[in-house]
Amino acid sequence: MKKRPFHDWEKKYGLINGRSIDGFQYWNYMRRDIFKSFDDEYAGVEPLFYRQMEKTANLSFLEKLKKGLRLFAPSYMKELKKCDVMFVCHSRRVDIHGKLVSIYTDYVADMFPGSVTLQRGGPGNEKRDRFYTKDLIFNEKLNVEASIYKYLIKIFSPKKYRRIYETIYREMEEPFREIREDYGLHPDFRLFVDRTVSLYFFYRYKKPRYKKMLKKISPKVIVEVIAQSFDAFIITEAAKELDIETVKLQHGAGTLELWYPENTCFPQFPDWYLTFGEFWKKGTHVPIPYDHIIPVGFTYHDIEMRDYPVEKRKQDKDTIIFLSGSKYGSDFFRLASELKRLRPALHVIYKLHPREYPVYKEKYEGLNDCGIEIIDNNDIPLYELFSRCSMQAGVESTAIYEGMSFALHTYIWDIPKAVMTEDLIETGYTPLFKDAASLAALIDGRKDLLADYDIGEIWKENSMENTVNSIKAILGHKHP
Repeated sequence: MKKRPFHDWEKKYGLINGRSIDGFQYWNYMRRDIFKSFDDEYAGVEPLFYRQMEKTANLSFLEKLKKGLRLFAPSYMKELKKCDVMFVCHSRRVDIHGKLVSIYTDYVADMFPGSVTLQRGGPGNEKRDRFYTKDLIFNEKLNVEASIYKYLIKIFSPKKYRRIYETIYREMEEPFREIREDYGLHPDFRLFVDRTVSLYFFYRYKKPRYKKMLKKISPKVIVEVIAQSFDAFIITEAAKELDIETVKLQHGAGTLELWYPENTCFPQFPDWYLTFGEFWKKGTHVPIPYDHIIPVGFTYHDIEMRDYPVEKRKQDKDTIIFLSGSKYGSDFFRLASELKRLRPALHVIYKLHPREYPVYKEKYEGLNDCGIEIIDNNDIPLYELFSRCSMQAGVESTAIYEGMSFALHTYIWDIPKAVMTEDLIETGYTPLFKDAASLAALIDGRKDLLADYDIGEIWKENSMENTVNSIKAILGHKHP
């Protein structure tokens, strides 16, 4: 990811590590979401962050009540035990052979018997035996308790609440005025302040409890997925204070969103970063030593690829898959429809983003008799779809890189959101196209059935061995 104009703005006001209230470095915690909203605005799409904040602020009484009832959900925190390696995963899981699997951490955790996994979120409606993960604990109760704590402060200590609000407002009013007037960006300042105040009280409640948890578990290494999340930031910050090594596992193309100034100290960022391959290491600009970024591969990707060896694939020279996105899907579908009109012989598969499944019929035009195979569920594995194709078109999805594992000819739609794949474009792996006609010309100009990539640079082989050895090295069994 390259430097953006707003990084100069951030540096001018000394925001990194420079906005702190009672030890809470609030800009560090808000930085990722605000910068993603800036990138969205530059791309001409509605910033997802503000929509999420508005949705949270307008929760109905029933929704708030349901959220409060999670206080009684099982957390299994009382079952904490000491271990050398602790994993932190998110709540998105894949049903594999009847078990819910965290694809980034579970198989790696198997290689460290006795390890503990903390899941951000709760079990939902699932029973514990449905989870593949052993020694699993949840933080959902802590989330609810922190929300209750914030509301109690707001009601019973209004002066304290107002002090925090006014401090943030005063310190950030001028920077936000400049970002509007000089950079043409329009962040919702009041939503920013409201959210930051909430995070302040969440932080004050959660950090001592996470620290107590870490002292009880006493891990030597913490391995995290989505290390840029609020709770992962707190855990990382607390771990560093307790002299515990922290490791970030790459979980998607979002790694290329990360850009930090040179020689930046960022207490909430992990000590080590394990990436999918050398390609990703070259594209990152993170606040850790370069030799602490280690290409290891992705274990789940390797497992999935075993089911689709070259000799079993049925890749058709006239089949192309479009990988949609929730922020530009309806326009992308129109482009796919136009391509089908220009080249009727093509078999066009349109893979919707999961967020689009419930709403695409209301937003998409020309669905009837379009001649396109629309995938609006997860019944067919994505890799199976790739195994049928010889081409793919997309914008920014991690799935683009997965499709390249099948040597698909890859075409990137030239819209502002494609900035996420700029490193891929600059390597010469993927050409850009403006419209259906230019895409049709690229397809006509292909010389071979499949493309020729150095896929090992994107997805390093022997991922399990690489990942386990790297974690063991960090543990101190040998030098990285």
